[in-house]
This record gives sequence, C-alpha cells and structure tokens, in this order.
Amino acid sequence: MSTDMGCLTIAGLATIELDDDLTAHLHAVLVAKLRRNEPVLLEWTGTGEHAQQVWVHPSAGVLASYDLPRPPDLDRLWLDRLMIAANSVSGISIEAADLHRHTRVVPAATRAVVEGHGTAPSPPPPPTRESDEHDTRS
Repeated sequence: MSTDMGCLTIAGLATIELDDDLTAHLHAVLVAKLRRNEPVLLEWTGTGEHAQQVWVHPSAGVLASYDLPRPPDLDRLWLDRLMIAANSVSGISIEAADLHRHTRVVPAATRAVVEGHGTAPSPPPPPTRESDEHDTRS
C-alpha cells in the first residue's frame, strides 16, 4: 500500500484524505460514472467516527490531488469491483474499498463476494429427496 497521501474533493462539500492508490481508483470510477450522467453515493467514516455520505451527481466537480508526480497505475479488476459497488443502491464504501483493495470483495454496504460477471454466489441446489431417486413412474 502506498504511503503517499492524496485526497478527493467533491463539489466543495467534502474533502476525503486517502492514499494515492485509492484516490486514483475512486477518481477513475467517479469520472466514468459522471461521464455517463450517472450519480453515485460515497460513504466513509469521518472525524469522530461519524458516518458520512455524499451524493456525487453529474454537475458536481470532483478534484483528485496526489502526493506523487503522476497518479498510480490502475488495477482493472479492482476498478471492476468499485464500479459494481458504484452501481449498487448502497454505493461505494470507502473503508471497504481500502480494506478489500485488489480482492474479489465488492466495496459496497452489502460487501458481496463476486464470482464470474458481477453476480453474487449462486445458492446451492436444493437437496434431492430419496423418494425421487426411487420413483418408478414412467
């Protein structure tokens, strides 16, 4: 994990200090959503351990600042997980994004594990009844 600290500033409403790696990934997802005129909900724990949320809409300005001379390289799989969270009702949890960076966990309030193409794991098939195995009907 990078120790270089950056920050996201959203429409002058919120400034969130994050490491450069997380800043770059969140900024890329926000830009992709806003280019499509799609809003997204961001949530994090602010000072005093208070939950904070900001609704980022297409007319909101988003500024990413970095300590590094240029933004870090982006991890495509992590971007995919962040985009799944951004498209969810609960939005992106910044703490979950940080905790589960570069894993298969979607950093949304539901924190679903993704298998395949952005879907939650399928439930197991229902158990078969013994009587079904011995059914002699034709």
